Amino acid sequence: MKRLFKYKAFTLAEVLVTLGIIGVVSAMTVPTLMQNHQRKVYVTQLHKVYSEVGQAVKMYMTDNNLVSLSEGRIRGNKDELNKFVKNYFKVVKDCGGKYYTGDNGSCFAHYYTSLDGTKEVNMEGWSCYATVVLASGAALCFDTGGLEMSDADVDLNGDGKVDENDQVQNNGANAGQAMGVEVDINGTQGPNISGRDYFYMDVTPNGLVHDSRWTEDSTIDMTNVGPTGIGKIIEDGWQMTY
Repeated sequence: MKRLFKYKAFTLAEVLVTLGIIGVVSAMTVPTLMQNHQRKVYVTQLHKVYSEVGQAVKMYMTDNNLVSLSEGRIRGNKDELNKFVKNYFKVVKDCGGKYYTGDNGSCFAHYYTSLDGTKEVNMEGWSCYATVVLASGAALCFDTGGLEMSDADVDLNGDGKVDENDQVQNNGANAGQAMGVEVDINGTQGPNISGRDYFYMDVTPNGLVHDSRWTEDSTIDMTNVGPTGIGKIIEDGWQMTY
């Protein structure tokens, strides 16, 4: 005698409702997950450049027997800065100090926008001492500012005393810094947005790579079209929380 079994199954309506719910949830969460992933990629690329700059400066100081960059010839010296860049970085393209040259030879993008998308800057005519593209694809601009110097009130050269040998560059936003570096972590590729792939970092006379303009009371300027400092990212443990 055969037994008849009654099988239970989802109806077509139930399946469609479930798929609809999954679709709504995905539409709400996937973009956020993708944005968070992209931010991590940006930070990873930025940290790589940050490390490369720090290592290059330390090697330069060691090779030239410098306790402080203030003792060397690199500050305010375009030729020496270009030698530093070419000797201590894997350079694949040299843009001769120009950001944008109007062709495929450009190091930086033509335009950069603010985080809120309200402002845009044209990079034509922008220049610095050295602009290059590294093997990693990152574009870097190096500057050391002018030669106006002032006595420091701390032991910058590490000789155990504060004296006339502790001098800093006293020049505008880069006051006290030996070098300024702007970086687009992926060159001319997008998104070309300040604070996403376009940043700046400073190098102190003793070789520390940091953001000289960041303080505990600082906030990210969403309307800024210039490069965004790395201070907030460092403060948040190398995370892009904005």
